[in-house]
Parts: sequence; C-alpha cells; structure tokens
Amino acid sequence: MRQYQEIFCENTRKVSRLLGEHMAPEEEPGDFYRRKLEDHGEIERLREENMTILREKLVPVLDDILNADPEDIEALAEFADVLMKEQLDVGMQYQVCSALTVYARRKKHRKLLIKELYMAAMAAYNFQRMEGKSVTDRFRWKMQLLFGEAAGYIRYYDEIEDTETRGYIHRAMGNLALGYVGNEPETVRKKMDVLRRSLQILKDPVYHEKTPDLSWDLFIYKSHQERTSLLSFLRSGEATVQDIREVMESAQFVYDRQVRNAREKGIPLQPQWEYAYYAASYHGGIHTLEEFLQNMEKVYAAASATDYTQQGMYGNVFIPALYSVYVKADEQMVEKKKPVILMMYRRMAQYVKQVPHSKFNDALFYYIRSSLDTYIEYPGEGSFRVFIEEMVACRQPETYVHSLMVAKISQAILHRVLEREPKQLLGVRGCDSVEALLGNREELDSFLYECGILHDIGKMKLLNLYDIQNRGWTAREEELHCMHTVLGYEILQRWPSTRDYAIAALGHHSSYSGQDGYPEEYHREETADAPLVDILCVADYIDRNNDIIANYQGKVLPLEEVFENMEKERGVRLAPCFVDAALEIRQEIRGILERDRVEAYKKAYEM
Repeated sequence: MRQYQEIFCENTRKVSRLLGEHMAPEEEPGDFYRRKLEDHGEIERLREENMTILREKLVPVLDDILNADPEDIEALAEFADVLMKEQLDVGMQYQVCSALTVYARRKKHRKLLIKELYMAAMAAYNFQRMEGKSVTDRFRWKMQLLFGEAAGYIRYYDEIEDTETRGYIHRAMGNLALGYVGNEPETVRKKMDVLRRSLQILKDPVYHEKTPDLSWDLFIYKSHQERTSLLSFLRSGEATVQDIREVMESAQFVYDRQVRNAREKGIPLQPQWEYAYYAASYHGGIHTLEEFLQNMEKVYAAASATDYTQQGMYGNVFIPALYSVYVKADEQMVEKKKPVILMMYRRMAQYVKQVPHSKFNDALFYYIRSSLDTYIEYPGEGSFRVFIEEMVACRQPETYVHSLMVAKISQAILHRVLEREPKQLLGVRGCDSVEALLGNREELDSFLYECGILHDIGKMKLLNLYDIQNRGWTAREEELHCMHTVLGYEILQRWPSTRDYAIAALGHHSSYSGQDGYPEEYHREETADAPLVDILCVADYIDRNNDIIANYQGKVLPLEEVFENMEKERGVRLAPCFVDAALEIRQEIRGILERDRVEAYKKAYEM
C-alpha cells in the first residue's frame, strides 16, 4: 500500500477503538464525560486527516483511474483487500473496487477484473446489510450484476490458469445467491437455482482435476451454509417438498461437519448451525414445535454470556429473535413461553451492553435489528418501550444522552408555553380548550418527555452508519441517515407501548414552513399533535447543534450561536411561538445542558 493508504487504515482503526470506549465501573461521570470530549477531539482530528488524504491523494487517483500506473493499481488493490479483511470501511472499499473494475475492464486485465468484480460485489453486499431490508434494495441489483459478471467467466475457465482467479469465479457463482433476498416464491426459486448450479459445479470431479489446489470442501460447505438461510422461507408455509428436502440436506451436511469439527478440536458446537439443524428437522416434520423450541432453549442455554465472537452474538442475541418468531406462530406458545421470552430479553440487553467494538460489529447490528422486528410484548410487563430504551443506552449511549436532553428541553419549553400561550397547544392529545390543557398538564408533560426519549429510535436500525466517523459521509450515507425518521416511526408504530410516540420519530426533522426538512411522509397539517412535534423540533435543533459527542457529522456551535441561528430559522425551519419560548428560557436550557448531560451518561451506563 501507499503510505497515505496505511495512514488512512491506521486512523480508521484508532477511531474504532475510541468509539468503543465505555465508562469504567469506578469512573466518575464528570471524568468520563471529559474523557469523551477529549476522545471526540481526537476523532475529529483523525477524520480531518483522513478527509485530506481522500481529497488530495485517493480521489484524484480514482477520478483518473485509466491513467494510473501499475504500482498505483497494485497499491489500490492491496488497500481494498485490507479494508475488506478488517471491515474497516465498506463504503470506501466499494469506491476503490468499482474504480479498479473500470480500469481492469478497459485495460483488458482479466485477472484483476474478476477479483475486483467479486470484491466490489462483497462491498455492495455489506452495504446492503448495513441498510437493512426495510430501507432499500438499491444494492441488490448491483450485487447480482457484479457477482454474475465474475461468475460468467466460468465459460473461459480453461483459458484462466491462475488458481486464485478460478477461486474467485467459484466464489462469485455461489455468492450470486446473496443477491436474492426475501421470501417471495419467485426470489427463492432463483436463489435455489443459483445454489443448485453452484453445488453441481463444485462437486464436478472435472473441475477438481483442473484446479486441485482450490479449497473445494470449503466452497461446498459455504454453499450448504447459504442454502440453510432459506429456513426463513420454510417458515412462510409456501415451500415445496423439494425445497424442504434440499434445505434439510444442507442443514444436515453443515451439522455433520460441525459435529466432526467439535469432536476433533474439543470445542462446542456453533449455535448458528445447531439452530439450522433443529429448524430443518422441525420443518421436515421430524420434530414438533414443542420439541424444536426445547432444542432451541438448549442451544441458548449453552451460549456463554462472555463470548463476544460472532457465534457468541448469534447465541445471545439472534437465537432469542428466532425463538420469538417461532413462538409467535402459535398463540398458546406465546403465553406458555412467556417466562423464557422475558428472561431472554433481559439477558440480551445485559449482553449487548458488554459487547466491545470489534470486527463482528456488523453481525451484532444485524442481530439487534432482528430483535426489534421480532419482539413479543406482553401486557403489563415486557414493555417494548423499556426494552428499546435499554438497547439504545446499551449500544448508543450518545444517542440516549441526546434524547434525554431533547426530552428535558422539550418539557421546559412546554411549561413556558402553558404559562404564556397555552392556546398554541389546542388540539394536542385531544385537549380542545385551555382548561383541558391545564388540567392535563402532567399527562402532556409525561407524553412529551417520552417522545423526546424515543424520537431517535430509528438510529437503532442504522447502527453501522453511525460507526462511520473516520471520514465524512458520502451523499448516499447522508441519505441513509435521513431515513432514521421513517425507520423510527415503523418501529414505534408496531407495539402498543410505543405507538403513540411514533409521530415524534417521524416528524422531528420536519419544517414548520414546509419548505425544508424531511421526511415527505410527515404531514404537519394532518397531525393533531403537530405542536408537540414542533416543540421537539426546537429542542432537537438546540441539542443537536451543541452536542459535541452525539453530533456525528455536523458542525457543533456554541450555545449562544445556536440561539442566534434559531432566530433566523424562526417561521421557516422552526415554529415561531416555540422558538420564542425557548429564547425566553435560554438560561434554564443552558443549565439543563451543562448540569444534566454529565448525569445522563451515568444513567445510560447504569441502565
């Protein structure tokens, strides 16, 4: 690699380590907050250095890739390899690999082209995982095109003598299945066909003879692992007998290999493949639902609460999510398994809190997203609202602190408005008169507080994005960030304990005038509680622009400058009456930010 590429990678590693630092048990909240401020200053310095590197060194090479010399091309390929191997920066890996494919295609460098097509496709796959199914599928077709083009070189297999390049062709053939996401029958059919074709070639002795040095057993094993992912389709009830048979065959193949490996090395079975084996047996009619759930409980019980590998995360976080899916399929099981479900959720929150930053972050974030989608809420206990607040405090303490500040500032503004101009709140929470508003002061206060606490919940669906602090965000990443409003609305709308607060998540970046802000899905004029959302917008604006730690990419300003800018946004971005109320109590707001932010970090780490 070039020196600037090595510096970029090392800076990115340093940022990751700084982001992963937590408050020590014996540490005072004030000391921790000061340390976080110092860390943030270092992160900003590293980010700026990386942006200078990108602007002055890397981007000029990528923009003029066709005129790059061979040494630059070799260095870029090595740079992309490190980014992928260490999962340092998926977005940058995609940019570099895409440029290398352009170079290789134009220069007719077939060996490089096949490798970089595969590498760019893997970056697109990881980006798709980061975005999640509920955001967009724009990277799916890119994966299919890139993997498909690389796999297509199987036609020229005999002309390609390089073993490594042949290996990329086989990998691309198998990984083409990654581009087919979802349980729609047509999608599953295509994925099945891709895996069937890949396994057929991988098992063909002719190819083994042509390239004996390839890891054929590993390729076959990985293809069987991927086919077990279709267990989710078996749960849909639309699978054919052949589908069930082939998935069961793959689950059995992987399970047998796991058992043999465990015996040889004296290690426990991996929970991911134990689950696949038991699930396939259930869908194949070998086990009843009760027997299957008992087997899952055994797998879960065997998972160590201090195992922070990918498989440890699978056992402690993803097994409860999967268990919930199967329990929800039977109404009687929902009540019968209530103690187990509640215990799993309690332990999950504690586990997630302890997990350090590592190369397994992507897997952890995927499992957390799944737990949000599959949660079972029990009336009177097991509140999703409490669970999600704990998960934010565990995994995103900066967001939790920001949300707590927004909640408290919102309350202070509300109190001022109720004292001076209560008519501005008519209609909220069904209060059609000033008397009703004043009579429901405590309810309004409590409701707005919870809106503040939950308004940024959508960020839990984009955890990977907020780990990208080693450089400025790309336009696509900025676009993704804006999706946290809609994602938060979808999360909160799903559960009785959070449904009333969903509108706060959707509208807190809206514009009072309708000329700015997002998302398009929020319609202020149709929202009864719009004045409360307007208050949240003001409170969020204040803390977001003043919070050094939680402001991931924006410019942080002194509080007085924030207040000055609010006056400029009065009637445009922000509601005039609530801006006025905030400015009238600016000293109280200053006290909240100076006094309560430190204690909020303590609360986050004690939850």
